[in-house]
Amino acid sequence: MKIIHVDVLVVGGGPTGLALSNVLGRAGVQFTLVDRKPSTIAEPRAVSIDDESLRTMQAIGLAEPVMKDVVPGYGVHYFTRYGGRCFGKVIPTASEYGFPRRNAFRQPLFEATVREGLNRFECGQVLFGHTLESFTQDDKAVVAQVTAHDGAQMEIRAQYLIACDGGRSPVREMLGIKMVGSTFKSRWLVIDTEDDDDTFSQMRVYCDAKRAVVDVPGPHRTRRFEILVHPHESADAIMEPAAIRKLLMPFRGDRETNIIRKVVYTFHARVAERWQERRVFLAGDAAHLTPPYAGQGMNSGVRDAFNLGWKISAVLEGRLPAQVLNTYEMERREHAWALIRLALNLGTVMAPSSRLSAFLWQSFFTFAGYIPPLRDYFLQMKFKPKPRFKEGLLGPGDDLGKQSYRGRMLPQPLVRTADGRTCLLDDLAGQGFALIQYGPANVSGLAALDHPLWRTLRCTRVHVLPAGSPLPALRSDASHRFVVDVNGVFETPLAHHEGRVLLLRPDRYVAGSFKVEEQSRFAAVYAARLGIDRFDERVADVATVTDSAAASSHV
Repeated sequence: MKIIHVDVLVVGGGPTGLALSNVLGRAGVQFTLVDRKPSTIAEPRAVSIDDESLRTMQAIGLAEPVMKDVVPGYGVHYFTRYGGRCFGKVIPTASEYGFPRRNAFRQPLFEATVREGLNRFECGQVLFGHTLESFTQDDKAVVAQVTAHDGAQMEIRAQYLIACDGGRSPVREMLGIKMVGSTFKSRWLVIDTEDDDDTFSQMRVYCDAKRAVVDVPGPHRTRRFEILVHPHESADAIMEPAAIRKLLMPFRGDRETNIIRKVVYTFHARVAERWQERRVFLAGDAAHLTPPYAGQGMNSGVRDAFNLGWKISAVLEGRLPAQVLNTYEMERREHAWALIRLALNLGTVMAPSSRLSAFLWQSFFTFAGYIPPLRDYFLQMKFKPKPRFKEGLLGPGDDLGKQSYRGRMLPQPLVRTADGRTCLLDDLAGQGFALIQYGPANVSGLAALDHPLWRTLRCTRVHVLPAGSPLPALRSDASHRFVVDVNGVFETPLAHHEGRVLLLRPDRYVAGSFKVEEQSRFAAVYAARLGIDRFDERVADVATVTDSAAASSHV
């Protein structure tokens, strides 16, 4: 029997597993990905990718190829019924994270691109057509038995196993972990088409109490129809050609429709009771099932991949202790539930249970359209819960209240460099930790930061100047870079952070902020939270962080 030794075994080659493997590959972590399918999927599934997921694609070096198959910045129009009144619109125009908030894509094209990205890494092995049969684990490793499509068997020994194997996760079942939470269940007929001749580029939702319908445009003249299936209706009967023609008649008339897939899905809203069992982790649909009304199922899985991927890479590189992996579920679980709740709430609008419910919701949104702050709240998708970690790998708290960015994803401006180039901030901040400061050049304190923790974390340093500021002359001995915020993205969110330094994590979340004179206290607390009691002796003297420092920090 062939025996393979790797750092990480990833089970499942969908969006979560592919994104995670790219995070590991970029860090040089040895990984093997196995999936029972012969290749990435050919049929459409998810159709919406958000700004956070596209930022992850940027982090793994795949934003440009992924964007080639994306329709950026599409919105939603809500109608009372087919041919009825448009009572509400969501048309987000902001791109605070560097990409439009809402984008249409085709999952098969996305998966193929992200799968192709894995070919860049000599440290990785991708095994489609391979099935995980069983596994055991102890304090040192996970040992998995895998069977290839031709019957050949192999043993894969890894330090960690990450299950990205879907809503019916065999790994989760082997661990005996239950799905808990909502009893929500809803069936929808999903019809995917190509060669579409409808030029309307926005999503339409027909919120008809008789039968809700969702019409989603896609790239390359593709389109999806999602049609509610009533409890008394047979899934087989509603997928008959005559039934589908009748359902599509109001939208397509007698025009020919090139249907490439039809399937009835049952949507659930559940979360695994725990996401970690010693050396085995759950991610994506294996950890949480989200109804599609908010378009966040796949995107939640990509968030899991980035959060767990950078942490496990740092542990395997020996830069952080294994205890930081305990913060994965701690940081991700609450936000996953928040998006499930958002999807359920949107479902009551998109698929009202009665004519009265439809009337009340539609009246509310009509009224909201006349109140600018309320209208913009929905128009710009401000209702979408943004992840904000209350605990986890965070530094000490600050006194900035609601203006604090501790535990939040940092906006990403387009910046201009001293040589006249423009790029997104993350491309300069790098793949690891970064120290970011915003404000005029004369308040920069990045050069004065000398705590050994910054070297241990290999922090890059970037000072972002307000829009319109002149750039200081280039200095070959500069300890950090000055750039200009081209469009003023930082101006409002970081208005209260002038003179402060933000510690940016690899996943683009802010661990905390501090004034230059507070760096020792902040670094001591954060080192304790990371579990680092000894700094890199190659670049700094040995220093010990005491428990009392952490206890007095009010973390």
